[in-house]
Amino acid sequence: MVCAIGRQIGQRPGVKAGLRGKLPGPALGWTTVELADYQLRIATEAASVRTAAASLDPDTPVPTCPGWTVQRLVQHLGRVFEMVTRVLQAADPQSPPSRVEPAPGDVFAIFDHQLATMREILAATDPATPVWHFTPTAPKTAAFWSRRMAHEVTVHRIDVQAAAGTNSVVDPDFAADGIDEVLTRHIQRRTDAWAVGTHAGTVLYHAADAGRAWTVRLVPGQLPQTVAEAVTEPDASVIGLADAVYRVAWGRPSGAVISGDRALVDLTHAG
Repeated sequence: MVCAIGRQIGQRPGVKAGLRGKLPGPALGWTTVELADYQLRIATEAASVRTAAASLDPDTPVPTCPGWTVQRLVQHLGRVFEMVTRVLQAADPQSPPSRVEPAPGDVFAIFDHQLATMREILAATDPATPVWHFTPTAPKTAAFWSRRMAHEVTVHRIDVQAAAGTNSVVDPDFAADGIDEVLTRHIQRRTDAWAVGTHAGTVLYHAADAGRAWTVRLVPGQLPQTVAEAVTEPDASVIGLADAVYRVAWGRPSGAVISGDRALVDLTHAG
């Protein structure tokens, strides 16, 4: 759901109230961010996307998404919001949503409507509700989608700001959570490719200001195995501030230091 760029490479919100059926972190498969914080993040980042996009000509190219314009990016997000709404309404972990064509009409009006509808159903749905999602490494519950959408919108905020020539840093805690999502959830979705993969080695991702590190181990024919620890002699590494490492993890241009086998890094970021 996040556009690829080929193979290129503040304090988090504190709202804790108003979330129905909140689950403790271990039941979700991660522990770093509260569900209410994800949902607030969706709202604030979506507002930033809209503001930046509305300031640009709709045909402005998005450099971090080759071939995309600002209008296509806004349209894409509206379609993703609508898809998540349908997934939550279906409450069926076995049935992926069908693909739908973009709705006709003003892309900003559609964006606003689909965002509001998705936010409403995310807040109203018990996070333990069984639903479909794409990765084999997370519980098939509604909680997945609050996290997924928070990072979906944040990454595309980075994209539209790139089109506008501006930039806002992702704060360390949330950036670290997004790195974790890529390395423990997102890259494992490519099950067919990993089944025939031949690469082997370890890749270290280190977000220095967040105080967190991950090692991804690649074994031919297997899904990547990610552990929250650093190895002393990785075959490749991505090291920097959490915002920079986040951008590498999501396949965006970054100032992080990348060393070792670049092919392994390319295999372990989203894209």
